[in-house]
Amino acid sequence: MRSRKGGLCTQHKGKQKSTSGFDENPSSSSCGQSVLALLQDLALKRAHSGISLSELEASVASPFTSRTPNISCVPDLIREGRAALITSFCVFKFMALYSIIQYITVTLLYYILSNLGDFQFLFIDIAIILFIVFTMSLNPAWKELVSRRPPSGLISGPLLFSVLSQILVCLGFQTLSFLLVRQQSWYKSWTPEADHCNASSHTNHSTEVDEKNIQNFENTTLFFVSSFQYLIVAVVFSKGKPFRQPSYKNWPFVLSVISLYVFLFFIMLYPVSVIDDALRIVCIPYQWRVTLVYIVLGNAATSVVMETLVLDVVLWRLVFRRDKPGVSCGVQPAAPPPQGGLDLLGSKHLSWLCCRRRKVPKARYMHLAQELRVDPDWPPKPKTITEAKPPLPPENSTYQIMSTS
Repeated sequence: MRSRKGGLCTQHKGKQKSTSGFDENPSSSSCGQSVLALLQDLALKRAHSGISLSELEASVASPFTSRTPNISCVPDLIREGRAALITSFCVFKFMALYSIIQYITVTLLYYILSNLGDFQFLFIDIAIILFIVFTMSLNPAWKELVSRRPPSGLISGPLLFSVLSQILVCLGFQTLSFLLVRQQSWYKSWTPEADHCNASSHTNHSTEVDEKNIQNFENTTLFFVSSFQYLIVAVVFSKGKPFRQPSYKNWPFVLSVISLYVFLFFIMLYPVSVIDDALRIVCIPYQWRVTLVYIVLGNAATSVVMETLVLDVVLWRLVFRRDKPGVSCGVQPAAPPPQGGLDLLGSKHLSWLCCRRRKVPKARYMHLAQELRVDPDWPPKPKTITEAKPPLPPENSTYQIMSTS
């Protein structure tokens, strides 16, 4: 960690040095009488965070207060801050996918002049989205502070790839379900007298005319698939290590997800007339219900592979790792890390494909670190070498200085 310290000085010089320190270095600190005078003016404008080490009096410039009068609380503050940042990103990505998934469903239904029913919208918004959003953000921070840095903004490579890849997966499986149901041998325009469940106990008692064309096979298929997609992206985006605790330790979230999965599988495989009438779900053959189970499982597997294997393992380690301090395109470390030849070979090829233009770091210290990594004269070698002669009697022991310049 690079930091800059200032000693005892006047108020004007202390403010000037601290301001220049923040411009050149990622973090700066000062001590002395000048700090008391420029604390409110400098800390509120420049500092990323402030911690008060005294509980006797409140501090305007320090939003956090430590019960122990030392800086041992700084790693805890960083861990909690990173966990809060990752949680915000997870909720943002989930809400973005929630809107896109529902938009895809409605767009496909508009193609046949249909739409989701009022109670279908209500079930999705309250029973699924509301519970998931309030529980997926309850993961505590990870117990250790890792060197890996989280994304610093919404417009970043890993975040955009995660959202776009899940959008394509959801679009593909919804389109596949929409086209497959129209290719079935039993498919035809739905009527209230149609009974494809092959069960005499399940009858539709609705006698109202469906003017909005809500009850049809496409609507029922897309409703089931999209409902499972909300839960799939919620589980995929609720990441744990290295910034948050694993999702299985968040018992409200686990309980909500399991309950919704059980309920959706139950009403899909074992239709209940009361629930079907309320949600405007039509009766479909049991074989197609089993097919929907396979489609949902395939969707879940694809989403997990795209998020964990492709993004976290391949792209993050081989492509997005150039965003770390001191690493950029076209610059190789002085000593390759002992991670095996596969990662090194893949890193060279992906770096050549994805970043042919050399990336110049914005921060000055990162730019200097990049230059030093390729400088053959760094670190500088000593011009003199001190060597000891063979052991001699204590009174005659001498040292000889040899010049190598």
